[in-house]
Amino acid sequence: MAKRYHSSSNFFFLLSGENPELAVFEFESVLSTLDVQIDIEISPDNRIIDFHFIDPFSKDSALDVVISIIKRTTMAHFCCENLFQVSFSATLPASFEKLTSIFQSTSIRDLTPDLSFSVITKRIGEPVGLFKKQEITQDFSAFLGSKIQEFNFRKVVDLENPDEKFIAILSKHGVWFGKFIFQSLRNEVRLRTSHKRPFFHPSSMNPILQRTMVNLAALKPGEWLLDPFCGTGGALIESSRLGIQSVGVEIDRRMIWGAGQNLVRDHDFNEKTHLIFGDATKLCFKTNSFSAIVTDPPYGTAASTQGLDLIELLKKTFKELYSLLKPGSRVVFAVPSDLDIEDRVAEILKATYKIFFHYVHRSLTRKILVFILQ
Repeated sequence: MAKRYHSSSNFFFLLSGENPELAVFEFESVLSTLDVQIDIEISPDNRIIDFHFIDPFSKDSALDVVISIIKRTTMAHFCCENLFQVSFSATLPASFEKLTSIFQSTSIRDLTPDLSFSVITKRIGEPVGLFKKQEITQDFSAFLGSKIQEFNFRKVVDLENPDEKFIAILSKHGVWFGKFIFQSLRNEVRLRTSHKRPFFHPSSMNPILQRTMVNLAALKPGEWLLDPFCGTGGALIESSRLGIQSVGVEIDRRMIWGAGQNLVRDHDFNEKTHLIFGDATKLCFKTNSFSAIVTDPPYGTAASTQGLDLIELLKKTFKELYSLLKPGSRVVFAVPSDLDIEDRVAEILKATYKIFFHYVHRSLTRKILVFILQ
């Protein structure tokens, strides 16, 4: 059934296809930090999130919230005002004429006049039938552009530097059409890759996944995060950029020095970021000091566990850190996919957990574990 939306309260986000389940949970984790009532609907392939404000919001206030979300999430590509949507309940349109017949012209009657525009169409997933044809994206974009001009005759097409961009998404699950609002900061985050930092270590996690893990912790600005194996400081850098206060602990003197170099390069030291040379199994903080733990513990040939078995190190660490966490806190960490640790950690933390797998290269697939304390 086709739907036309009022753009001041309805939006859609295109999520990354590299790990759709992780992308959805990151998005939901970020939403949980907001003090607004929102309805979301997730497409069957976990690629599109329809986003609707329940509380009455002015258009400017709604846009501020939506932009804050897309700036924070790393596994989303962009967001749009939702002007029109149709779901395919059983079969795809059998022809281009059938596809274009579902479009509702009322969705484009209220556009701002005199502004130049462009239209692009994206295919996602592996749609079947009509959408297999490569030219369908160009044909559908041209159709939408002609319709916009038909009902807004003063608007002109500008493919190089338009005032407004409109995006249509085609998949086997439906069509989404909207006005582009904001691109995510994925590319900016990617530029903070570890080999470009003053201090590099081969065990460092890529910044996209590091920021995603910080987001999975569902922290609000001002809350405290602990990284008990902070390594070269990746989680601390991403936390700081999100306004989250953090403490990094590292037992390797060379690594803690390197983390300091990376943090100084990324931003000036301030009250939001702290480094401690110490042992994660012997920390002296007050009870309930932290709202989350995010860490990438040492594993692999380039990392050191100081002579301890990794499972024993993690068990010992989380027994020590449990009392430091507030009720409802999250613990997020990554381990090799073949390491059987989650049930033991869940018992220590008295927590439920979620598992996500993230392929790194032929010899390493990471298991991202998210524990939610009672």
